Amino acid sequence: MNRKTILITGASGFVGRHLLNRLAIEDGFEVFITDREFTQIFPHPPKTVDWLIHLASSHRESEEKLVFENNERINRDIISLLTKAGLNPNILFTSSIHEEGDSFYGRSKKAGSEYLRSVCDSWNKKFEKIVFPNLFGPLAKPYHTSVVANFCQDIITGKESYINDVEISLMYIQDAINSILQLKSKDTFDTTKVFLPDLHRTIKELHLAYHADPFHINIKSKFESQLLSTLTSYY
Repeated sequence: MNRKTILITGASGFVGRHLLNRLAIEDGFEVFITDREFTQIFPHPPKTVDWLIHLASSHRESEEKLVFENNERINRDIISLLTKAGLNPNILFTSSIHEEGDSFYGRSKKAGSEYLRSVCDSWNKKFEKIVFPNLFGPLAKPYHTSVVANFCQDIITGKESYINDVEISLMYIQDAINSILQLKSKDTFDTTKVFLPDLHRTIKELHLAYHADPFHINIKSKFESQLLSTLTSYY
């Protein structure tokens, strides 16, 4: 079987760490990663790369407009690195449902998609884009991109959570990794819709049940099992 050579940006992030963990047990892939400054490729410069899996992005900055500027820089820096290395791979770009919104982050994702698609067109290579819903799972950094991580951290530390009465769609990280490894565009997923007050209450109930008896917890659904795995990763 021919092995696919892939280069990953954002390997130290939430999605990147789970992707690397999966690839460590998957056959058929030779994996390379970039450094955080997009100046080097590890463990050594590859002779060829079949796919760039571009996960790296800026989510939060002291000024919101810096998110757009930083993501624009990230995209151009990675293309510069590839060009200098003589590499012109197919590109899989991970985006977010926020790309259709008016936030600087959402606008940066949409602009990045257009820029990278034009690069692939000039290289005569494939451009694929996955537009993820809200992701959750172990290793997500609290107070960064995942409301589930926020609630877990708040409940564990006894901090009061800020809870809007809105419904969101959630997708577990391992399902996201499955989609990435298909190397195909996708923007619709099977998600779990839940109102934030209900989500917070469920996580709190799981927290109390786990501390009462971690071996006999009444798990009512696959979603609750995923929430429990996420919650206990912060203990």
